[in-house]
Amino acid sequence: MDVQSQDAPQKGADQDAEPLLELKGLQTHFTTDEGTARAVDGVSYKILPGETLGVVGESGSGKSVTALSIMQLVPSPPGKVVGGEILFKGESLLDIPYDEMRRIRGNEIAMIFQEPMTALNPVYTVGDQIAESVILHRGLDKDAAREHAIGMLRKVGIPSPEERVDNYPHEMSGGMRQRVMIAIAMSCDPALLIADEPTTALDVTIQAQILELIRELQEDAGMSVLLITHDLGVVAETAHHVAVMYAGKVVEYADVHTLFAKPAHPYTIGLFHSLPDLAGKGDRLVTIPGIVPSATNFPSGCRFRTRCPIATDKCTNEEPPLVEIANAGHGHTVACHHLDEAAAL
Repeated sequence: MDVQSQDAPQKGADQDAEPLLELKGLQTHFTTDEGTARAVDGVSYKILPGETLGVVGESGSGKSVTALSIMQLVPSPPGKVVGGEILFKGESLLDIPYDEMRRIRGNEIAMIFQEPMTALNPVYTVGDQIAESVILHRGLDKDAAREHAIGMLRKVGIPSPEERVDNYPHEMSGGMRQRVMIAIAMSCDPALLIADEPTTALDVTIQAQILELIRELQEDAGMSVLLITHDLGVVAETAHHVAVMYAGKVVEYADVHTLFAKPAHPYTIGLFHSLPDLAGKGDRLVTIPGIVPSATNFPSGCRFRTRCPIATDKCTNEEPPLVEIANAGHGHTVACHHLDEAAAL
């Protein structure tokens, strides 16, 4: 398949470095009236210091629940991490006391949540919401925290920060609210930033500004970024490695150059086929038939088989393991029984 080459980050992390974050077989399930929803069902990936990992997939693939599991923010009940490991700097986040997790959350690991229009508290000024983290984690007094909030607003490019610090969220545009969300997340200089659809509901121009801002802050602080998105264009511009998720699992993992040059899983190939053709050939967009199956009723075998054009009886009866492709980019792993046939799609 001919996939147009994309400009991607050239500077990556040291591949021999110890992972900053590593997930091993993570399982997060929810109890529902329809049964157990296996929202995250055996997810493994790692993020190196200074690296950006892009996580892509359709809604319902388990991307956001994975992020919430890392932050220990899955609502319980009905949700619960039931298996696997979450290692941060070599330490299991699932085994540490609650108070220790509170120290890490918002301090060493920060998260930009979806929907900037609703994620901010409407009854507190943006300055108070930025100051809260440094008062809690850094022990600053209110005056020092206010000055820090002003500095963060200036850092994320909000004009007249001395005045804007006393604004309420409704007094700001969507782009400015997203910058405030980034200021909150960055206020304690985290080692890992989780950005969950950070450009949702923003127009294209503001999206580009927000992504550039995150990239600049990452370079300044040397932090790692876990970027969750539907947009393969965003991944091409920002990520070093990519994990493609489908139905609660990672179905393909590779460095960004390898993934864009030689996607191997039928689902990943389908995602690329669905991209608009900027060359202007006028061909109709190709869509992947069907929808992501319910987490309470995954198909047997390969979970993508009900939508896959090359599925066979083997796909029905056997779940494909995530294995490394021989002679491919180092660490390019795929979960598919029929890689040769997929290459012809």
